[in-house]
Amino acid sequence: MVMSNVRKETKYIVIYHTGTKKEEDINSYDLERKHRLEGYLYCKYHKVIKRDGEIENARDIDLAGCHMDATETVTNKNSIAICLVGGKGKKGKPEYNFTDKQETSLKSLVSHLKDNYIGIVVVGHGDMFNALIPTL
Repeated sequence: MVMSNVRKETKYIVIYHTGTKKEEDINSYDLERKHRLEGYLYCKYHKVIKRDGEIENARDIDLAGCHMDATETVTNKNSIAICLVGGKGKKGKPEYNFTDKQETSLKSLVSHLKDNYIGIVVVGHGDMFNALIPTL
């Protein structure tokens, strides 16, 4: 029996953040290294948006992700994960500290994905992106 991790349906885009301070400029390679140390084969996310707005491919876009505990609706097998670098404030609490370039790249990437996956819904992981989601 051959196991396949190919995503069979794509209904959601889930927006994440790395939980790093704005001074920490990490990339998809750093995240993949961290996730491999946690026991994963690849980066958990499909796309990573760096502080300078560069969009990096992390996990193969056609594979199911490993980015979330499944809910009844949104699962790793029906969603694409985008992760923005940042999201942590000086006191270690969540902070919306993303750059204008990251927001521009996110909007462009989401637009592109919406063109390729008709009817896809954008959701934020947690409360950080609630105000941004309606504009995506």
